Amino acid sequence: MRINETWKVLISTLGLSLVGCGGAALEGEELLARKGQSLDGAVTVTLNGAAELTLECGVDSWSDPGATATDAEGNPLPVITYNSGNDEYGPGPNASAEGIYYVQYAAHDEAWNSADVIRTVNVQDTQTPTLTLNGDADITHACGTNFEDPGFTASDVCYGDLTSEVVQTGYVNGWVEGTYTLLYELSDGAGHTAPALTRTVNVVDCPWNR
Repeated sequence: MRINETWKVLISTLGLSLVGCGGAALEGEELLARKGQSLDGAVTVTLNGAAELTLECGVDSWSDPGATATDAEGNPLPVITYNSGNDEYGPGPNASAEGIYYVQYAAHDEAWNSADVIRTVNVQDTQTPTLTLNGDADITHACGTNFEDPGFTASDVCYGDLTSEVVQTGYVNGWVEGTYTLLYELSDGAGHTAPALTRTVNVVDCPWNR
């Protein structure tokens, strides 16, 4: 899993500092801000929807649910977003790439009391890739020529075309009668494995065996 760190920002005008996953623990005013409320309760930022969302890579799409903010009197305040995909501060969660993404929502009142809250977006791949043989799984090959495998195709909803990642084992000697088995295996970038496939090749009618 990749950690997306494009959300790192310094909101100097709001007096808020946002650190990466390996940063120091948040304390005092910073800790309250992460919960969406300023230290004195003058500003509150509330997420629309859950604080943590999970998207299926390559299947789901990202749409920012947004957030709302109010001052101490309950009056609405404008919300500034960071890394939502709809602002200039980051591309937003990439629903086609596994990883953990962060979207920040911040607000301040006229006295510059401020608060912010973070939404975590987990993009994960839980689906197995698809592996398909070209041609038949059972082939009869006339002895006396080299056998050419019809090939295969492989894909994954998250990682795209994986044909080049297929591992093929086995060998067919087109000059020796017999039954040969070829094995095809595939795993995607998340470690999910497609059901292995086999192809049986029967080499027949070698003239020198008549």
